[in-house]
Amino acid sequence: MADDNQGRALHFFFADFVIALMCLWAGYKSHRAITMSDKDKMRKWMIFWIVFITWRLLEIFLDFILYYMPLYPEIKMSIIGGLVFGGGAPKIYDPYLQTQIDSLAKMAEKKMKTGARVD
Repeated sequence: MADDNQGRALHFFFADFVIALMCLWAGYKSHRAITMSDKDKMRKWMIFWIVFITWRLLEIFLDFILYYMPLYPEIKMSIIGGLVFGGGAPKIYDPYLQTQIDSLAKMAEKKMKTGARVD
């Protein structure tokens, strides 16, 4: 049983290491887009970071379930890889996240203007 847990921990460590490398690449590409003042690439990488952070926030709350899912590290690497290299972020952001974020932003701005507490 202990060997199984060690192997699983190593498996997750490897997946997180690969994801960290992909994030470094995304950070580099984001930096290049900013320094080159390429608005299309800046939008692409900003969308990536929004989708990535949304994924990470969901993962925090679902981690206790996802940890036991077979092949989760591979699925996680595939999802992040698709966001970084496959252009998947706009496919998630444009139809799903943008409208949700816009409505939350409008609600927060309205409450800030009126001085009401944001619940």
